[in-house]
Amino acid sequence: MMRTLAFAGLFIAGLAATHPVLGQGAPFEEVVVNVGNMGLTITNAGFIGQSNIRNNPAGAPSFEYPIDSGVEHLFEAGLWIGVVRSDGVVSVRTGAQTASGGYRPGAAGYEMAQFSPIIERSTLPESEAFSGSAISHQDFYTSFVDTAAVLPGTSIPTPDVSGQVGALVAQQTHAWNFPFTEYFTIVNFDIVNIGNAPWDSVYVGLFHDLVVRNVNTTTENGSAFFNKGGLGYLEDQFTSYAFNAGGTEESINTYGAVAFLGAEWTDTRTGLRRFFHPNVADEYLRDGLPAPSYNPRFWLFSGGVNEFAVPTSDIDKYRFMAEPYPNPVNYPTTTELEDAIDAWKTRLRTDGQTSNGNWIGLSSIGPFVGVAPGDTLQATFAFVAALKPEEFQGQGGKGIDNDVSRAFLRNNILWAQRTYAGEDNNLNGILEPQEDANQNGRLDRYLIPEPPASPRLRVEFEGFDNPDTGRQESRTVLYWDRRAEESVDPVTGLKDFEGYRLYRSNPGDDISGNILNRATLIAQHDRPGNRTGFNNGFDAVALDAPVTFDGDPTEYWYRFEAENLLSGWQYLFTLTAFDEGDPDAGLESFESSRTANAVRIFPGTPASAENRKVGVYPNPYRVNAAWDGGSSRTRKLNFYNLPPRAEIRIYTLAGEIVATLDHDSATYVGDTRWYANLSADNRILPGGEHSWDILSENGLNISAGLYLFSVRDLDSGDTQQGKFVIIK
Repeated sequence: MMRTLAFAGLFIAGLAATHPVLGQGAPFEEVVVNVGNMGLTITNAGFIGQSNIRNNPAGAPSFEYPIDSGVEHLFEAGLWIGVVRSDGVVSVRTGAQTASGGYRPGAAGYEMAQFSPIIERSTLPESEAFSGSAISHQDFYTSFVDTAAVLPGTSIPTPDVSGQVGALVAQQTHAWNFPFTEYFTIVNFDIVNIGNAPWDSVYVGLFHDLVVRNVNTTTENGSAFFNKGGLGYLEDQFTSYAFNAGGTEESINTYGAVAFLGAEWTDTRTGLRRFFHPNVADEYLRDGLPAPSYNPRFWLFSGGVNEFAVPTSDIDKYRFMAEPYPNPVNYPTTTELEDAIDAWKTRLRTDGQTSNGNWIGLSSIGPFVGVAPGDTLQATFAFVAALKPEEFQGQGGKGIDNDVSRAFLRNNILWAQRTYAGEDNNLNGILEPQEDANQNGRLDRYLIPEPPASPRLRVEFEGFDNPDTGRQESRTVLYWDRRAEESVDPVTGLKDFEGYRLYRSNPGDDISGNILNRATLIAQHDRPGNRTGFNNGFDAVALDAPVTFDGDPTEYWYRFEAENLLSGWQYLFTLTAFDEGDPDAGLESFESSRTANAVRIFPGTPASAENRKVGVYPNPYRVNAAWDGGSSRTRKLNFYNLPPRAEIRIYTLAGEIVATLDHDSATYVGDTRWYANLSADNRILPGGEHSWDILSENGLNISAGLYLFSVRDLDSGDTQQGKFVIIK
């Protein structure tokens, strides 16, 4: 039995013990999968995503990649279960459907009710959710049912009670922060027939309204926001995808996709568990069963007719799950069918360039001949994101979708498939002797080679007296521990640590929204005497003895001084560990996550109680300064040499107060729109600086000219004054 199914069985049994009355349920909950380089909102009510992300870009992400970039890929997604009931009624139970406002309690199409809260587990020892039973770096477990008459804790009726089939779904999501896994989240559904009658001719689908837009920089609302989509599907990788084909906002160009990974069910004729995937279609046909199929379908949000109209009845929904488009039965020859498919793919790919791309998607699999009472049907999908290659970035690359532009997407899907497959290298659901990597006699999914653990990284702004300027300044120093050196690869069982790599972005890389991927290697130190790495050793960064800091029990064994950093600019630093690999066996060296300890640093003056001369930079300030964002709300002027607690006032020459800023170095992390749009929560500021967005107290743009300011030290009462110029 596979590890995921075994755990799901225990999880469901625990739910039954905790919640003996079906429909008793739990309050609605949502959480964000964010351990890697993507953010995905999941819920305990059968749907995925944050439909209000366009109107609330500062809220939780929907399906964001890269994380903190503002590039979103999903309006909403939801599980569909289509069955023929024992009374002959065709019923499709939906966790989400085409709806302009997204999820609303009790709304038509949201037919699942939360049954249990969301539980987090993690394999990372430093996580508060660390558990020996976890599968990935960030697991979320929950469940929902289609049997509730009302939504738990309310008197709101559950939609379409007459269509209930008796389904309990245990949902598990898995995510890792390795570089080769940080762009996908795996979602596993264990669908249990808790009714008294069998289900026949079952299909399972994932409804998805994929929409790729940068919510921070776009100015479009309503239908104009949604109709720029380019879409497509990859038959050989069982994936539907979307990209921004017609939007003109400043943004990086990416793909967002939903991939089917595999399924498992109990053959009602034999009582044996079977793997279900198009890869094993021949086995099903040999046994007299319908071949497993993957079926990507699309329809228009509004205005579509016939095959492009929104399916509203269960009969139409089931037909969309079961019948492909273009349907081979409508084409006499293979050539005609291939021509129809090519024309269809061209339309999906190009409609967004003419603002006609508001398509909704569904990825379904089936048919499962039957699911008996008490049996579990397991279906697994992945949400996968990817950058377009560099040559397809910029406005000219938005509408391009070809084999070359999809290269990273295909690679990322392959890693999602490989991660799900684990030891099942040929994805046939059978553990063959040469596949049993850990020699435990069972097929383990999610068993992949792992790089060393991510080092713990700490940043300090250390003050020093600069003899060249005669002033106290600060340098940025990075410290890290050596836990990566004790890591054991779960497949080989070896400690194979090789070295460390330090990456840093450059000034202005944050404007692109993809600062993490812009970071380049600035230092590498690794073990000498082998064929991997630089063989330069660790002497340049190693400390003679570890150092510790107040409130932090970690022992730090390495120190690196970051030189030549410009005050006020945002830099991203990240430190990875990598293993030796095996050159003789052709095994590549694996590197730890570039997101796990990534930190954004703003060099500048530290807070000091000394009476230092307060100043402003840049001065003069010119509108559209190099670090400004793309709007009047994302401008930035910095006050420096501030005391730990201060009140800053900006005046006109006539003495009118333009703005008042309260500074507290202990809590200040940037409170303007610039930081919300162009930075992230993992930022560190030096303490003696404060940014102003060059707006009045009422949020209005101010005129060009000369301005005065005062800074009052709230501890000593001392006040300093100065002036600066704004040029437009």
